[in-house]
Amino acid sequence: AAFGWALAYPTARLRMDYFAIVTISLGEIVRVLLAGEPLLRVGSIGSAIGISKYTLPLKQWWFCGRGVSIGPDTDYISADSCRNDSALIGPADKMGELLNLTDANGLIEPAPYMMLLAIMGIISVILVWWLLETILSSPWGRILRAIREDEEVAQHHGHDVLSHKAASLALGAAIAGLAGAFWAWKLTGFEPSIMSPARSTFLVWAAFIIGGKANNKGMIIGAFIIVLMEFVFNVLVAAQGSPDLPLYSTADKIDRLFQWLVMDQWEVTKIFITILILGILLRIRIISDIGMSGVFVFLFTLFMLGQRSIEESFNNGVSADMAYVKVLLIGSLMLFSLKLNPKGLIPEVPFRPSKHSSQLDEGVGEK
Repeated sequence: AAFGWALAYPTARLRMDYFAIVTISLGEIVRVLLAGEPLLRVGSIGSAIGISKYTLPLKQWWFCGRGVSIGPDTDYISADSCRNDSALIGPADKMGELLNLTDANGLIEPAPYMMLLAIMGIISVILVWWLLETILSSPWGRILRAIREDEEVAQHHGHDVLSHKAASLALGAAIAGLAGAFWAWKLTGFEPSIMSPARSTFLVWAAFIIGGKANNKGMIIGAFIIVLMEFVFNVLVAAQGSPDLPLYSTADKIDRLFQWLVMDQWEVTKIFITILILGILLRIRIISDIGMSGVFVFLFTLFMLGQRSIEESFNNGVSADMAYVKVLLIGSLMLFSLKLNPKGLIPEVPFRPSKHSSQLDEGVGEK
């Protein structure tokens, strides 16, 4: 929160896109600086190890219950030692029994720590939702809307734009810090590569654009779509190497489609030329834009890239890397959302505070 408050002052004169560029760049600068910090790495500069083995919240209570001490001089070295002791009954054991979680031998096993984190995360989302809805319907929320629409008008009405923006950034930074804490507890470790823009900032902006701005419901829907895509592509990555895993046929089809796009670029270009002509004849701009984009991209790669570049890029044959396919698909989804539905799936609903009965009576009396 303090960092967000301090960020408002050097960026006070920036608007919209320029403010977004500065904040994203600042996050990347911090990541690069941390990657070069000697205290966070061992050996060469490329072996950043990050931070790990920190205490996870409520893990001891989850597996050990109350009144159980853990440490070198006790019966339990760590919370995981409590988990392996069938004689010790903790909340994890009760939850496992409630959900009928069994191991390979058919015995009831404790619920994983991730379940506790999920419960804590849901409670946090509900609390943050309630807090933001309360703020947005309050006078301060209306001031923030006025500043967003026109800072000069808001300042003309006597509002201190800088202090309100600083408070808003502090609140956003506090919420982001809470989300980062849950992320760190889930991963049980942090390193610079985890905070790369493609895995952090890009996905947050994708959820924001797809769901809808200035709308808590839209942000939840956008985040749900991004997380679901992340899960599906993680399964596809695993399925590429084993025919026995789910979605293997889907991964194989994606591989063959990618091979066709790389090896038969002229055929792909002719298809996009057809789409471009069709869009021009039907006078549908979105179709012609798709055709024009495809023609430009594949004509460029057709003339600039040769067989040797393909062989150098793919040593073991042309194969789609699902991590890049995921980023490509999310980026395409963002572009289509901005093109077809700029306000997102759930656009912002204009809000006007309801008048109290006393105000209505005064208005009637004046008439």
